[in-house]
Amino acid sequence: MTENIIVLGELNEELYYESDYYDKIVQEIVSRLSSFIRYNPDDLSKEIIKKIVIKGFSNTPNRIVGHGFFKRGGTGNNSSELLVRLGIPTKLISVIGRGSKWMIAELDKLGVNTTNISQINEVTPVNTIIKSKLIPKIHIASNLKRKMNFYELTVEDNEFENSKIIFSTPISKNNKNLLEKGLEFGLITAFGIMSETTPSIEHLELLIDKRHDIFFLNLKDAFSILKGECLINQVDSNFKNYAKIRVYLTGKNGSIVKTNNFGLTFPRVEEETRIDLTGVDDCFAAGFLAKMFELVKDKRTLNQLVAREEVENLKEVLRLCIEFATNIATYKIINLSTPTRKELDEFTKNIKKE
Repeated sequence: MTENIIVLGELNEELYYESDYYDKIVQEIVSRLSSFIRYNPDDLSKEIIKKIVIKGFSNTPNRIVGHGFFKRGGTGNNSSELLVRLGIPTKLISVIGRGSKWMIAELDKLGVNTTNISQINEVTPVNTIIKSKLIPKIHIASNLKRKMNFYELTVEDNEFENSKIIFSTPISKNNKNLLEKGLEFGLITAFGIMSETTPSIEHLELLIDKRHDIFFLNLKDAFSILKGECLINQVDSNFKNYAKIRVYLTGKNGSIVKTNNFGLTFPRVEEETRIDLTGVDDCFAAGFLAKMFELVKDKRTLNQLVAREEVENLKEVLRLCIEFATNIATYKIINLSTPTRKELDEFTKNIKKE
């Protein structure tokens, strides 16, 4: 049977709403502040600024006109869709609520294995994404998300038998047991860390009590979890016990991979004018694992590579994984969509020409 990647993650409905609301607010507030400073430069205070900002908000229309539509979303959805578009057999394990079977139908059509997506008798979480020229904002229905519990999911042992990698995106109390089950079955285990689900190191310790193979962590989330900014080596000293390979995402400064024996840095190539980075970290992590799926035969092979005597071979594998993931993230930023393998290959050729 063909090997696959198991993805543990959220599958949500998203109301995607395009509006110039934020742009107009910014224009209104800037205009009022400029006018006040021009005529009353010595009277500006914190209280005055607060009044100007409130007036700027209240002066915009109550009814906001824009273009909206529903679509699939969630970290599990994003990672699964990218993996199958790259030609990687993928199984999504998730939970949805009422009225969401249309999302399963769409994923089936893409080629995602959805046999382990369970439906419960609760309202499906709906995230609202408001996109403007200024910056997108995502309103998360955390009260509804908490009801999408994985605790009672029954996943048979045979679902793990033909899998090579299991990826929890992100790690949470919802899916930690399934990730540990993948570890027991000898799969390469990977997880994302987000401050939303692990707000402190103490929370992470409750979730991860065994050392896994790979994790992905944005430095902004790391600083939030650690309650302050610090150098990358200090960050890694706090997280190194949770995985053998640690991938840190730094935004425009690229990515950093740490092992106990070495570190690698890879810059990101992106258009400075693009500010919509929604889902970019999901794409990077899934892309990294897609390349590892191709390059590494199994868990035993990865363990051999991590051994000190295989440092140069592991460096080359990780370099290829980072390069592949970076190209996917860059494609996502520039095109605001996830690529097929053919689209990515063409895009990568054009980057190299430049």
